[in-house]
Amino acid sequence: MLTEKPNLEHRFTHQIIPAFLLLCLAFSIFLLFSRNIPHGHRYDLVLKLAVEIFLVWLVYSYEPRWLGRTAVLILVLMAGLALCVYQLKTIKSEPEIIETYRSVFQDLNEGRNPYTSGRIYHRDENGQVVYHNFNYPPLELYPYWLFYRLVKTWNVKTLTVLLVMIQLLAGVILLLTFKKVKKIYLLAFLPLLTFSEIHTNPAMTMLSVAIFLFLIYRQANQPSDFKRFLTAAFIGLGSLTKFFFLPLAAVYYLSRLDLRDRTRMFKTFQEILISAVVALVFMLPFGPWNIIKSTIIFNLNLGERNQVTTFYPNILSAVFYLVKRPELYPWVAVLIFLVSLFLASRLKPFTGMLFIGVVFLFVSPTPEPQYFGTMLLLALGAKLWEMESQPAYRGFFAKNIRTENIYSSVSGHPGF
Repeated sequence: MLTEKPNLEHRFTHQIIPAFLLLCLAFSIFLLFSRNIPHGHRYDLVLKLAVEIFLVWLVYSYEPRWLGRTAVLILVLMAGLALCVYQLKTIKSEPEIIETYRSVFQDLNEGRNPYTSGRIYHRDENGQVVYHNFNYPPLELYPYWLFYRLVKTWNVKTLTVLLVMIQLLAGVILLLTFKKVKKIYLLAFLPLLTFSEIHTNPAMTMLSVAIFLFLIYRQANQPSDFKRFLTAAFIGLGSLTKFFFLPLAAVYYLSRLDLRDRTRMFKTFQEILISAVVALVFMLPFGPWNIIKSTIIFNLNLGERNQVTTFYPNILSAVFYLVKRPELYPWVAVLIFLVSLFLASRLKPFTGMLFIGVVFLFVSPTPEPQYFGTMLLLALGAKLWEMESQPAYRGFFAKNIRTENIYSSVSGHPGF
């Protein structure tokens, strides 16, 4: 078990994964220059994703003391402000996502099910309008629908304001989670998190991850059945955001399982049942099977997906197009994901969550650099948790605060 072999886990974190990420980076550069995949577009996205993941992993694997360096914090703040300016200046006047949600809202106004109506706006690789079903889970629908009903309008400004508000809230929750950390260290990262992506909709996923970290941190500090059940209920909600949240929840539950402890096993299955029931309740208005077909199954079927959306090659999907066997992609993607999930469950929880996040982003059909902010938030949470457990970094905290070995409590002990 990797959690019992710190040297092996250190090697995994500092050598194996960085080497793997460099290999992915090299392959993405090859794709950028070769551009030889049929119907492939925007090869720069996979390169952007590879660079972002490599940088996030460096944040996680580097010594925590770097956060205390003024030069680093100034650089991070400047990068965040520059990203803010860039994101605002590059907003399209009428992006596809605006029309997609507008057609969803019309379906809801008219009493139709957007997961089965076949009336949802999409654009194919040629920019032609194609109508299909809504392809995001329900928690990517409810908040946008409620905001639209509140402000009575829907356009690119409305979407931008909503995304900025949600991602700012995610950063603030991370700020409030670690009360012993001087706020100045996290404030420097706030612009980077808030404006990490405002052209599409990863905001609810980032917010869910931030709340998830907050809940398991509180649970680790002061364990109680109420906090366990609350975390389980929230996982049910978070699983209905974009798919990125599901692997993190899976690592959380797998890390808690212990075949030698029947009581612990019962409690974990109890929590999984709560998560499933909450998710089911929020899917019922649209039909659980309708949602699964229009989201998970739709995204694994590259042939159907490419008919209604533009195909942007990712690391794994590009490999199968290069060998001219794209029909094998979903089977291999699922197999790699399951093997990686097992490995992730044997690591320290945060290492496992970041690792499965990396694997998920590379085996997804298309590259999703939109999750840069979410991955960064997760890496920062892991690093701050580690800092609170090490007296060597007491300078980051208020005076006379007793630091406990909290991090160990999420590495396989009952507090997690």
